[in-house]
Amino acid sequence: MKVFVATSYSSQVNYETGEVYPEYREYLERQFSVIESAGGEVFSAVRHDGYRINDTSPAEAFRVDLDEIKKCDVFIAFLNSKISAGVQTEIGIALTMGKKILLARPADVKSEYFNDALIHAGVAEGIALPLDVNELNGKINEPIHKFSLPGGK
Repeated sequence: MKVFVATSYSSQVNYETGEVYPEYREYLERQFSVIESAGGEVFSAVRHDGYRINDTSPAEAFRVDLDEIKKCDVFIAFLNSKISAGVQTEIGIALTMGKKILLARPADVKSEYFNDALIHAGVAEGIALPLDVNELNGKINEPIHKFSLPGGK
């Protein structure tokens, strides 16, 4: 099962070196390991970029993400206290593609209005961070709630 993980990391970078802070990298790798132990094959831009800010053009980075979202079976967004335009855009893309969407956040982070609406509308599910393999397995194996655009497209 292919899993696309959307996570903001621009605030977790040492801009002198271009590298993601080691503690954030370790945190993400622990979460990715849980997904992999549940049978998921993880794609995340931060891992794909080697945990560095790279020189890829925004258009090329967008194309890579779009292709990977198309290929995924499950889309997981790691949310935190600061809204990320990139993560929110990727949620919207996954939604319109009819992907299974899990919105993961720490217990002390409030679910923002739009994300809360997706959960209450039944087109996404909430899950706690840090991830728990048993909870993740349960969420992954639940049926997908398909989203229909107005006009049935």
